[in-house]
Amino acid sequence: MNLIRNLAALFIVVSILPITILAYRFTGNIPFDYTEISDELCLSQLREILLISYDLEYSYDSLNFIYQNKEFRLSEVNEKLILQPGTQIYLTNYDDMHFERKDGCIYVCYSRKGQDYERILCRESWIHIDAFSDCAVWNDESDSSEE
Repeated sequence: MNLIRNLAALFIVVSILPITILAYRFTGNIPFDYTEISDELCLSQLREILLISYDLEYSYDSLNFIYQNKEFRLSEVNEKLILQPGTQIYLTNYDDMHFERKDGCIYVCYSRKGQDYERILCRESWIHIDAFSDCAVWNDESDSSEE
């Protein structure tokens, strides 16, 4: 009885072996570009920063904003999308990059190897920190430092 079970298992393995070899050969030849995944991960990290930033000002080639009471600039330097001050690199090795505003949102548009990409970064900020005040009257001075 054990001999029959072993022979049946051997027969099943031998019959499935050519199919698995073809599957490995087929999937091994599929080209996969990891840069798109890397771009999406980096842009999602950038979206987290832009979510809690304010005083957003954008132009065709740069994006300025305040994050944690510091002024930051997102711009292109040597074919890299860099957040300054400091050096946080978000996109690399692209041919062309610019920012666009569509439907109240700011997009980063870039091209790489002849393929165009358009990814949303954030909603355009209509709220500026100067719009908030402790004063009830526009010309009155703030009393937040008084005890």
